[in-house]
Amino acid sequence: MNEERTKGLSSKKNAQSPSISGEELGDLVSRAKKGRVEAFQELYRLYSRKILNYTYRLTGSREEAEDLTQDTFVLAYKKLTSLKENGKFQSWLFRIAQNNVYQKFRGTRPQFDSLDEIEAPESSAAQMLITPHRSPEERLLSGELEQVIEQVINQLPDKHKKVFILSAIHKLSYQEISEIVDRSLASVKSDIHRARVGVREKIKQYLREDHGMSNLH
Repeated sequence: MNEERTKGLSSKKNAQSPSISGEELGDLVSRAKKGRVEAFQELYRLYSRKILNYTYRLTGSREEAEDLTQDTFVLAYKKLTSLKENGKFQSWLFRIAQNNVYQKFRGTRPQFDSLDEIEAPESSAAQMLITPHRSPEERLLSGELEQVIEQVINQLPDKHKKVFILSAIHKLSYQEISEIVDRSLASVKSDIHRARVGVREKIKQYLREDHGMSNLH
């Protein structure tokens, strides 16, 4: 796993986790439960980038995220037979990762690394803003926006931040997020909406104040 982790972090081509159908996932988990090591290695290949990105965004530290990712998969391997529905492997795995973060930082708030010194291991906020054929001015603005978006996300209240990351960055469904954070569907939808509104307003404020875009509403 260490070799795969290093390879993933060093290759931009591997930044996006591969996709898999529900039927294929169920079969893979079933084989892993039976002790097929190659099946669990495939699960690691499919989901390690997502877990690494999630733990990085919760902790702000690449080193901590790498350790937490390894801990998550070790525990998942040991507890895999306790998973009742194979199709819910992803949400179950995210919940293990989240609990690991809680255990590690219980009673303290993670200290985030400087955005100038570290890059998110998976898709960064700026990649959501990229458009082709940008002028130098547009590229500069995009770079500035990347830092603003990262800072805004890090400043969200913890319960808003978690669900926002799972929804906006990992594209999980409301149902999956509800299972991961162990909260009602209505509560999750409400907090995602509030987080999106908060992020949007902060970005609009930045654009109005720093770039004179006063026509933004």
